[in-house]
Amino acid sequence: MPHLRLALILLFIILNTISVLAQEKPFNVVNITPDGSKYIKFGMNLQVWGRYSELNPNSKIGTTEVNDAYDIVIRRLRLQAMGMLTDNIFFHLQLGQNNINFTQNNGPSNAPLSVMDALGEYHFSDKLHIGGGLTSWGSGTTRYSSNSSATQLSLDTPMYQQIANISSTFGNRNLSIYAKGYLGDLSYRVAVTNPYRNTNTNIGFNSSVSPETPRAQFAGILTYHFLEKEQNLEAYNRGTYLGTKKVFNLGLGYMTQANAMWRLDTDGSGLIHHDDMKVLGLDVFYDSSIGDNGSAITAYAAYNNAQYGKNYTQFISIPNPAIADPALLNGSGTGFIGVGTGNIYYAQVGYLFKNSENASGKGRFQPYLTAQVADLEALDTPMAMYEIGANYYTTGTFGPKFSLNYQNRAVYDKSLLNSKYVQTDRLGMVVLQCQVSF
Repeated sequence: MPHLRLALILLFIILNTISVLAQEKPFNVVNITPDGSKYIKFGMNLQVWGRYSELNPNSKIGTTEVNDAYDIVIRRLRLQAMGMLTDNIFFHLQLGQNNINFTQNNGPSNAPLSVMDALGEYHFSDKLHIGGGLTSWGSGTTRYSSNSSATQLSLDTPMYQQIANISSTFGNRNLSIYAKGYLGDLSYRVAVTNPYRNTNTNIGFNSSVSPETPRAQFAGILTYHFLEKEQNLEAYNRGTYLGTKKVFNLGLGYMTQANAMWRLDTDGSGLIHHDDMKVLGLDVFYDSSIGDNGSAITAYAAYNNAQYGKNYTQFISIPNPAIADPALLNGSGTGFIGVGTGNIYYAQVGYLFKNSENASGKGRFQPYLTAQVADLEALDTPMAMYEIGANYYTTGTFGPKFSLNYQNRAVYDKSLLNSKYVQTDRLGMVVLQCQVSF
């Protein structure tokens, strides 16, 4: 609680200072030089969910086994500052927290703010920026390994692209040294990461994350920009531009870590076998206005080949409303198997309706569809998850936004068919989100 109170007091002081200094300028930017080339920019993002969930079998809330649940969640809270301090020095500092709900033992108000980004970088030219710190520049192999949460098309980012980095905290942030830049129409990002050590020492015949001293992790993404270029000052990629840019990108990424996984040999010798983590990603992103009336389309598709060793699976349950049962392959609550050894496919598409002909009607409506298919070696049939939803932008642009989303997911248990896990059910979740950001 003291950390949160201090952060809010500091934010209040900062915003009041900005309002005095900014005058005709944007209220969240303080220019250090008159031409604006050196500046400090402040931002905030808050996402609040009201949710109804059908829970996986045997899920418990407290000591009670329940089939469904209602909860209120602070999905994300972000307070950040960034800017160019000199002609060459850029910094980014971000505090925040994820997934604050009623499961906090001492109440949600005691969830501490954490340092989520803390980096500095030197700009030699547009072709080469070198930096380091706590960052997501080396987080994965595809676009939404590092996403701008305030501009997501769907309710949430495809979390499997972040969880694919098995060593990450907060999904996609690590201690890394990185380089990035533009070479003509080709942008690149490469990073060397010092992974966090896993503390779970359980080992079996299927691969799991090794708790031994982690080796260095290497990651990189090359992206070709066919139309307009996107920014590369921040690591976070937009989910939609609401028709303000014409973007068509093709990306290729790779991530590897030696001896990241371990398992017991199946010959009964008790010997430990190690596997490297290897993830390959290929994706395409398109966003463009349609005609002259303000309507726009956003589309994205991705393919990942992930190698973590024999039968590795990991469930996605964000945020988690219930206690896990060890008999559940999906995890508890709303979990589903989204990551593992095998091939993963994902797609989303959204349509932004045209501007209102009424001058006072600034709101914009954007329905969307998403789907993920995980064809993993441990599963008898591919896991399929799909979502349908819509965003309503109250001012017609980024900032205040309401979203309504329905998700339907496949549920597996630990019963086996031909040594593979079998799907036993499909369950749903409905979320109403209110987002406030600047």
